[in-house]
Amino acid sequence: MKPTILFLIGLPASGKSTIGKIIASQFNFCYLDKDVVCNTFTKQLLELKGHSPNDRECAFYSDVIMDLEYKTLLDIANDNIQIGKSVVLDAPFISYFSNVRYVEQLKETYDWKNVTTIVLQVHVDFPILKSRMIERSVDRDQWKLDNWDVYIKSVQEKQCLWENIKIVQFSNNNASISTQDIQYLFTV
Repeated sequence: MKPTILFLIGLPASGKSTIGKIIASQFNFCYLDKDVVCNTFTKQLLELKGHSPNDRECAFYSDVIMDLEYKTLLDIANDNIQIGKSVVLDAPFISYFSNVRYVEQLKETYDWKNVTTIVLQVHVDFPILKSRMIERSVDRDQWKLDNWDVYIKSVQEKQCLWENIKIVQFSNNNASISTQDIQYLFTV
């Protein structure tokens, strides 16, 4: 059976990690969370350049660090794919949504000819999102919470435009996720 790469996309605090861990556990996928993979070096790089370790809004982060984070995540995913292991990539990917060929370019770069690629886009209503963001109390969310209307407007303007890939939509407004919800995703 050929390996699968599941791009688990959505806003921070939408429930991607919970869903990703269920999928990884149920289907024996490798689970890669961009924050876990990259936050240690991201914080240090930001501090070395005189920024707060939680500042994801500065130009240094968006111009230098972000691409480094995603390259690191994808390189680790590729190592797993090369040994036949399916992977869940838990990351927002929002900054790459406008590139319609993004996934095709990754397939070319990593030579993923015999790999199934699926996108699971997690949605949640904005009041629920804000509540979850407050509840999780992560320092890097503070700017988003302090500038909620600006943040929401900016994310509403960014739609995933990726072509030639299966994109499954998943509403995560409920407090819990069932096994049936997850199994359904792979039959759509």
